[in-house]
Amino acid sequence: MSRRLSVSLVTAGIMLAAIGCRAPASKVPGVTSIDKKVEPGRVESTQVSAAGTGKLNIMDRKVELGRAESTQVSVAIGIGKLNISGGAKGLLDARFEYEIPDWKPEVIYEVEDGFGRLAVKQPDSKVGAKTDVRYDWNLKLSGKVPTDLVVEMGTGKVDIDARGLNLRHLKVAGAVGEARIDLSDVSTSLNADVEAGFGKLKLVVPSAVGVRVKVDGIGQVEAADLSRNDKTWTNAAWGKSKVSVDVNVSGIGEVEIESVAKQGI
Repeated sequence: MSRRLSVSLVTAGIMLAAIGCRAPASKVPGVTSIDKKVEPGRVESTQVSAAGTGKLNIMDRKVELGRAESTQVSVAIGIGKLNISGGAKGLLDARFEYEIPDWKPEVIYEVEDGFGRLAVKQPDSKVGAKTDVRYDWNLKLSGKVPTDLVVEMGTGKVDIDARGLNLRHLKVAGAVGEARIDLSDVSTSLNADVEAGFGKLKLVVPSAVGVRVKVDGIGQVEAADLSRNDKTWTNAAWGKSKVSVDVNVSGIGEVEIESVAKQGI
């Protein structure tokens, strides 16, 4: 049985600054890439926006974990679609599809004293009013080492499926659009901070693991199946399970929280 919690808040947009990364990805050890330009008419180039350049660029990029024993992954995208999930053989297995050449994503990775820092970002260029172009990121991450994940999203859609990942902390900050975050299958305790300037945010959380959700925003909160204490909602397993999921939601937008049984990927 799934449980649903709906949080209705006023919609607004907050544009966020991207992460500053300077070095070109092609010069980073352990990073390999294959860049492709697909001409219109081929199977790979379906659904290319007429407002773009007429060519769809496809870039596959893989990053090996190296000697990192833990990692921090930072992702910054100003506009488009972002999908993050587990299943990478190394640290990162990514595919980028984009029409505007100047928007070629940058991938930076370095390891120091067993700690790996991976940054994936949209280049520092003006997005402008171009909202109907194709800009899709599909990122698969490793679940082999503990990871802190930071995601900054401007306008668009983001889907984070944390099943199979080894997340210690998750931070998501967004402006206008839609977001889905699946935390339903965690093996270690997780703290998450979500700045929900999104038009709609959906959280999927486990039913058998202790869950606490704090909501700090303006609007009406409905939580029929959870216990409420001021601005905090908890499930029946909170304070009883060894593993817990603690989520802070701030900002404005429409939020839905679904509680589900633990599932595999």
